[in-house]
Amino acid sequence: MKRIFAIMIALAFCFSVNACGRTDNGQSEEQVESLANGTQEDAAQKEQPVGEGFEGQAFDLGAGTVILNSGYEMPILGIGTFRLSQSEAEDSVYWALRDGYRLIDTARIYGNEAGVGRGIQRAIDEGFVTREEIFVTTKMWTDDYSNGAAAIDASLERLGLDYIDLMILHHSAPGSDASAYQAMEQAVSEGKLHSIGLSNYYTPDDFDRLVGETTITPALLQNETHPYHQSTEMKEHLQQYGTVMESWFPLGGRGNTQTLFNDETIVEIANAHNKTSAQVILRWHLQAGNIAIPGSSNEAHIQENYEIFDFELTEDEMQKMTALDRNERFASY
Repeated sequence: MKRIFAIMIALAFCFSVNACGRTDNGQSEEQVESLANGTQEDAAQKEQPVGEGFEGQAFDLGAGTVILNSGYEMPILGIGTFRLSQSEAEDSVYWALRDGYRLIDTARIYGNEAGVGRGIQRAIDEGFVTREEIFVTTKMWTDDYSNGAAAIDASLERLGLDYIDLMILHHSAPGSDASAYQAMEQAVSEGKLHSIGLSNYYTPDDFDRLVGETTITPALLQNETHPYHQSTEMKEHLQQYGTVMESWFPLGGRGNTQTLFNDETIVEIANAHNKTSAQVILRWHLQAGNIAIPGSSNEAHIQENYEIFDFELTEDEMQKMTALDRNERFASY
C-alpha cells in the first residue's frame, strides 16, 4: 500500500510540473545537473578580471575572449592588417599566430586577403594553430554592396577558407547597405559566415536604420576608438542589442600614435606598471570593453602588443584614462 501511495505522489508531482523528469522552469534533470556543474565553472571564471563590456557581453580577460550575440566566441585582442602589402600581411599574420594571437582582421579594400590567407595556412602547417582556433574577420567594400553574394564568395576564395568567422560592412551607405547586409544574412544561413556586423556607423540613428531594415542583429560594430575618442554614445546605444565595440586605430593610427604614447597620463601609468604606453592603451581597451586590433608589420611590436595579460589597470587608472576622452577622431573616413 505504501508503494502504491508513493507512486501516486510521484505521478502527481510529475503532472504538477507538466512533464516527468523536468524541473519547475522546464529544464530536464540532465540540464539541471549541467547547470550545477556550470555554476562551479562560472564561479571560477568570475575570479578572473572582466572588462566592462555590455549587457550580457562581459569580456573574460582571463581567457581573452567574449561571447558575441551570435553565440560565437571571439578573441578580444587581434592583429589588424590595414595598409600592409600581401607579403607584409602574410608575415604579420604568421608571427601573430605564432605569438598567441587568434584574431585576424583584414578587408577586401586592403588588397591583402590572399596574403592573410597564406599567413594563416603557414601557421596551421607548422602546427601553431588549427583553423578552428582562429577567428578571421574581413569586410565588404561599398563598391561591392550591389552584389554582396559575389563579394562574399570572392573573399572566401582569396582567403582560402571554407568559412569566415565575421564579415562586416565597411562603411555606412544608405540606399545600398541594407541589401548588402541581407546578402550576409543569407551567407550565414548557408554556413559561409558565422557572424556579421558593421563598421563606421557613428550615430545611433544610422545604426538603427540598418537594424530596422534587416533581420540579424549586428554582433559587432568596428569604429575608430581610442583614449581621445572613446565612442561613449555608441557603446551605450549598443547595450540594448548586445553588440560589442571593436576599435580600429586602437593606438591612434599611423601619424598619431606618438600623440597618445606621449600623453602625460598614459606615460605615468605605463611607468607605474613597467609597461609601454602601447601596452597600457591596449590594456585599457580590453578593460573598457573594446576589442582591439592594433596593426603592425614589425615582429617585435606584434609580440609587445600581445603582452598585456600579465597586469591590470586599477580603478583609479581607468578613471584617469576615461578622463582623456575628447570625442576627437584622428581619421576623416
